[in-house]
Amino acid sequence: MKMNKLDKSVLKLWYIQAAMGALALVGVAVASLVILLVTEAPSSVMLAVFLGVGIPVSLLLCLTLIMPALRHKMYSWGYDDKRIIVKQGVIFRQRVVIPVCQIQDLHRTQGPIMMMLGLSGVTISTAGSNFDISTLTTNEADCLIDALEQNLEARVEELKNEEI
Repeated sequence: MKMNKLDKSVLKLWYIQAAMGALALVGVAVASLVILLVTEAPSSVMLAVFLGVGIPVSLLLCLTLIMPALRHKMYSWGYDDKRIIVKQGVIFRQRVVIPVCQIQDLHRTQGPIMMMLGLSGVTISTAGSNFDISTLTTNEADCLIDALEQNLEARVEELKNEEI
C-alpha cells in the first residue's frame, strides 16, 4: 500500500489556524498587562504577571511556529481494498487502521478557509467510532470517497450473492 503525504496547502491551513490561536493568546497577555498598567499595580505585581503570563505565551508562540510543520511531516495516509491506514502525531505517534468492511458513513467537510485553499476533511464513521482524515485536497477527498464507495458497493453485492 502506498502511503500518501498531505499537500503543501494543508500546511498553510494549519499555520493560519495556529496564528488565530496565537492571536488569542497574545490578546490575553496584552489585556492583562493593560489592566495592570491602568490600575497602576506595583512593579513587583507587574513583574510577576509578566513572568507568569509572558513566558508561557512566548513558549506557546514558538510551538505554534514549529508544530504545523512537524505535524505535516509526520502525517501520512493510504488505503486499499481492505483497509485505510493513517499515521499521525508528533509527540504521541498514532497508527490507525480502519477495516473498509466496517465503514458505515463517509462525510466530506469544508470550512471557509478550507474552501479558499481547495481542501476538504473526510470523516469515516464505523459502528464503534468516527475518524477524521485530517485535511486533503478536495480532489483527493472526492477520489477517496468514490473509491471507498465503490468498494462498499462491491462488498454489498458479494454479501447479497452469498445469501442467494
